[in-house]
Amino acid sequence: MMQAPILTVQIGMGENILILAFVVIIIGGIGSIRGAFLASIFAGLVETVGRAYLPDLFKLVLSPSAASTAGPALSSMLIYLLMAIVLVLRPEGLFPVSGK
Repeated sequence: MMQAPILTVQIGMGENILILAFVVIIIGGIGSIRGAFLASIFAGLVETVGRAYLPDLFKLVLSPSAASTAGPALSSMLIYLLMAIVLVLRPEGLFPVSGK
């Protein structure tokens, strides 16, 4: 609603943020504020480092055009790969809520 006067409002304009928030909550642990905070920082670092260095690493083994295409595509998948690894290793998340 805050962006409505500035941008064009359309159906589904918040879906990309909603999906990333869901991934962060799953990684951090459902119900854990500390886990969500640390998972958001960790997920942001993983995506940023992936976008910065993954295309350069691919240029070592692929052609430059293929590396510039595959690098950003795979770097955006790193967060979902991180979520899958966390779900396999710790299904309750990295910082689960302690039972009272």
